Amino acid sequence: MVESLYLLIEVVGCPTVCRHCWAQGTPYGAMSLGEVGTVLEEARRFCAERGLAFGAYPMHELAAHPQAAELLRLFADYVGAAEFEPLTTTGVPLATRKDWRQLIAAAVELGTTTVWVAFHGIGTEHDRQVNRSGAWAETCLAIQRVHAVGLRAGCNVFVTTTNAAQAGRLLGALERLEVDAMSWEPATYYPTARGRRNERLRPALSDLLPIADQVRQHSLFHHEAWANLAAHTEAAWRNRAMAGDWPTWKRHDGEVLELVCRANLDLHLGTAGRYSKRFGNLGTDGAHLVFGRALAHGTGSADALWFGPGPLLEPAELAARHGDQRGQGIHFSADSARYLWLDRARRPRPTVIRG
Repeated sequence: MVESLYLLIEVVGCPTVCRHCWAQGTPYGAMSLGEVGTVLEEARRFCAERGLAFGAYPMHELAAHPQAAELLRLFADYVGAAEFEPLTTTGVPLATRKDWRQLIAAAVELGTTTVWVAFHGIGTEHDRQVNRSGAWAETCLAIQRVHAVGLRAGCNVFVTTTNAAQAGRLLGALERLEVDAMSWEPATYYPTARGRRNERLRPALSDLLPIADQVRQHSLFHHEAWANLAAHTEAAWRNRAMAGDWPTWKRHDGEVLELVCRANLDLHLGTAGRYSKRFGNLGTDGAHLVFGRALAHGTGSADALWFGPGPLLEPAELAARHGDQRGQGIHFSADSARYLWLDRARRPRPTVIRG
């Protein structure tokens, strides 16, 4: 069934520790360029021998790698330059590294026209959300540097109960920075310690209604959601599920083998920051053997990655048992609400002691 292999390689850590991060980025040391090249070569050779399509992407923050420009070119040689349009980054490395011009020039050579960053509020609120003092100023500087070399700058704004009140000021700041495109949305829920902590800041309908018209005029994406926020509350998703009106969508039906190579060359089924079955070490066990084990094992579902093997409740029963019928938290995707319910389902309910 497997038709392609997609490999995330954890080449270097992230200078920020964002509360919403699906990939669970943290600072960690860089893989050498030689190690990365060997992994890419072995993976491509393995796929070619078996007639599999091959794709790969560097995690967690390519722009933080000491040889980021060379790394860009290396990945482009193996998987094509389209992966870096736009070039996504926290923005911090473009403000802190002395060779930022060379890095951006390398991206331009590959056809990149836009650099995409993220904001979580203004000033200290942004810094708090990404666990880095000065990150707001650094990301603003990154946008200025991107514009200085003639590229476009875009940004995700992850809306919370706190920064929703700053929306007017934040839009003004982004307009003064001449951001070329932006997307405003609440973070998707993932069942991690960070996700649970960040859930406390999920904006409610009452937080977003006052800013909806203003945001919709500026956000490049999610126009339908901003135009009908009431249809995206937890309660609304619960009603849809119980009515049998749940979106049906699958990432793939087993055709894509999704693997992650950690910085120590361990190969896992899974994704960056979330590791399932380990197949061995590409350095000590041999790439041919380790990739072979992965292919023999086959693909796994996204649900199994987060919740383990075994059947899960269908949306209607899941919503009835674990959805909040009065929930006002806004989820732009069905997956976000469903993952929240599934996480509730596997966590023990508090014991009530009755006298």
